[in-house]
Amino acid sequence: MKSVVFYNNKGGVGKTTFAVHCALRAAVHHRLRTVAIGLDRQGDILRWISGGEVWVGDGTVHQHSPNLTVIYSPNQQPNLRLSADLAVMDSSPSLALAGSVRTDLVVVPVDGRLALDDLQNALPDLIESQAKLLVVINRADAGGTRTLAALKRACAKVPKLTVWSHPVPDSPAIKRAAEYYRPVWDVPYGETSEGNKIMKALCDDILRTLGLGGHR
Repeated sequence: MKSVVFYNNKGGVGKTTFAVHCALRAAVHHRLRTVAIGLDRQGDILRWISGGEVWVGDGTVHQHSPNLTVIYSPNQQPNLRLSADLAVMDSSPSLALAGSVRTDLVVVPVDGRLALDDLQNALPDLIESQAKLLVVINRADAGGTRTLAALKRACAKVPKLTVWSHPVPDSPAIKRAAEYYRPVWDVPYGETSEGNKIMKALCDDILRTLGLGGHR
């Protein structure tokens, strides 16, 4: 089983948004047997993938579909015995998790210099884990072109990081996805949006990085 964790020790940068879309894209579109794990105590990935029907107080496991199971396991990577192709983990903004979660790929959303600079505290543990590290610039156009260019230069200076080539825009459709508890491709005016296009491309590139092409 391959695994990816969406991590940053700063909150509010897009970890859950990316994790939800990656899990749904893998399970529904690519038909990969997928386990989505909510390491964050808030349990947002459980609530989102259930369409707002399941909260952490209602239980720790939700069966979304034959190919997708959601598990709530705050701050502790579970010892999985499930037969699955992929585990998608939504991390809390915890320094401790940077050194304890075992994974093949760490996807690090950053939405500004603060999110990147805060990562420095966790970087030694992330590098030591020997997982691949992929930075994804989120809400890229919110600060203008000069701000984005400066962030890209700052990212390029951080060792051992690969920066995804297509920054994710500050998309109204992606924001609606969080409000509807649905993926961006299933919200009103989402299918034709730039946010939908870029989110699908991100998820597919993550799966390719993990060696999981899936079946169309």
